[in-house]
Amino acid sequence: MAQQNTKKSTNKADNLGIGAKFVIALFALLMAFSLVLPMLSSVLSSTKSTSTSTDTTTDTSSESADDSEEKTEVEKADDKYGALVSSLEEKYASDSTNLATLLNLGKDYMAWGAYVRYYGSTDSDTTHANELLDKAVTYYDEYLAQRESSAVRVDKALCAYYQEDGTSALNQLKALTESAPDYGPAWANLGLVYESSGDTDSAKEAYAKAEEADPNDEYGAKTYAEQRLSSLDSSESTDESSSDSATSTSTSTGSSTTSSSSTSQGLSDTLSELNGL
Repeated sequence: MAQQNTKKSTNKADNLGIGAKFVIALFALLMAFSLVLPMLSSVLSSTKSTSTSTDTTTDTSSESADDSEEKTEVEKADDKYGALVSSLEEKYASDSTNLATLLNLGKDYMAWGAYVRYYGSTDSDTTHANELLDKAVTYYDEYLAQRESSAVRVDKALCAYYQEDGTSALNQLKALTESAPDYGPAWANLGLVYESSGDTDSAKEAYAKAEEADPNDEYGAKTYAEQRLSSLDSSESTDESSSDSATSTSTSTGSSTTSSSSTSQGLSDTLSELNGL
């Protein structure tokens, strides 16, 4: 009897139509896919997130690289001082007799021009520096027309020095040492101009005068003179051939201060940032 029932069940299963078998198989497949789908969705989501993160990181890194592209020293100076003088010139436009504004305009244009001259490497940079220094002189002249200042006269002479006009710088500083013989920075910078022109003996005399005029180093002239004299003594202690070579180079340079003007820094508070922004 049991065998007959088994046979009947088997026969009933065998008698299922193809359509019914297909429906059952499809249902089983859908059930399996429904179980796998959450896992697949999670994997795809994670992959997409990683891809997006990578793209974002790449874009950010690219933008960061563009933003952090190193500017030249001249460009840094243009950014900094351009903003400073723009603000001051607005004040100057409303009151051209304000001494503080005139002085700051002169100082900022001088610092800007000297910086460009110091770090510039092209003819365009030189032209740019000279134009800035010309503006500094213009404002200094306006200031001096209203108030005498030995410090401003030193700065004005140094503007000529950085414009490679050694003759003008020398004459201005000589006149200042005559009118203000106790002003140390005038002697110190006169020594620099003499040194730059190759006149070592006159440079030493001027530096010695700077030490005498500023014995307490109130203006820094004493220290500056000592450093320059030490440098000169060190140069003279080299062998005779090196000394002859240095003398020849200095003589060919003459009073134009061609090489020294871009490498030697004058004594002035205005030039305090010349070594880097």
